Amino acid sequence: MKFKFTLWGIFCFFLLCSITSFANTLSILTQQKKINYFVEIADTPRLQRKGLMYRQSMPKDHGMLFIFDEKKPISMWMKNTYIPLDMLFVDEKGIIQHIHENAHPLDETIITCPIPVKYVIELNAGQIKTNDIHLGDTINF
Repeated sequence: MKFKFTLWGIFCFFLLCSITSFANTLSILTQQKKINYFVEIADTPRLQRKGLMYRQSMPKDHGMLFIFDEKKPISMWMKNTYIPLDMLFVDEKGIIQHIHENAHPLDETIITCPIPVKYVIELNAGQIKTNDIHLGDTINF
């Protein structure tokens, strides 16, 4: 009986770890302040393809951090995404190189960063304007 409980406990632990989405903290350092977000990590091709698709809402202080294996040209879109988003394209040093504000839900127009980057951060639309986020601001995570 103790053996079954141990296996069940291990199963529950891994299940809990897999569904705990927003356990990572990311900070954006602007010229005026530091803004903290709880982010879900998309660091595999499967997670990156899904992104924030099919979600109906997201708390104001949450987002998604896409981590790519190497610096490269990145393109995003809003297919099957119901939440309007702001996107930050960030280089390997954590510096914001490109900003796309207010990507429209379900829009399949390709959103491209003109230079290679390693990270993309998706936040609720309006966060860039509300928090006065600019090119050259830095990200810590």
